[in-house]
Amino acid sequence: VSAQPAVSVRGNVGAAFFQSPEFPNTVLNSGVDLGIETGVEVYDGLEVVLQGNFDRFTQNGDTYALLRNTDTDVSVEEEVEGGALNVLNGTVGLRYTLKNQSDAHPYVAGGVGLYRITFAETRDPQGDDLEELSPTKRGFHVAVGANFQIDETYGVFFEPRYIVINTDGSDLRTRTTTRYVTVRLGVEVQF
Repeated sequence: VSAQPAVSVRGNVGAAFFQSPEFPNTVLNSGVDLGIETGVEVYDGLEVVLQGNFDRFTQNGDTYALLRNTDTDVSVEEEVEGGALNVLNGTVGLRYTLKNQSDAHPYVAGGVGLYRITFAETRDPQGDDLEELSPTKRGFHVAVGANFQIDETYGVFFEPRYIVINTDGSDLRTRTTTRYVTVRLGVEVQF
């Protein structure tokens, strides 16, 4: 008789903080993070994890104009209204949770995936949509966290995560990778 592997589902909300490239860091600052993931335990404490995540960095007309023209000396004449820089991703990875006698279980995680960066909900005064899409890029994340068990089924977790997206110089008018940090708080349900 073989035991069925443990399956967990996690949902989270959190804050996101732009770290790089240097110029977007000065104009985008903070954002929000939403995600859902499922994990299947393949060995004692080791899980294979599939995840979908959405990060949003709100901007105003001034920051949008600066982002669009970082590679030129010409100022933007058009005015834009609001908007956001969105990062949508799907990843696959591993998470190792240290099993112990307490209700707090520390873990480390990492994964690779596909990331899409978009400028969304940004309009000029004539009402034209100024949305820009980036090609889908590969990226990775590393994280440390702690899972606090409420009972055998439910738990809450806290996780700082570092995300790196390889932009090849085509996103955000930069010549470097896009990097940012999220701080996630969520609920885990084990089946």
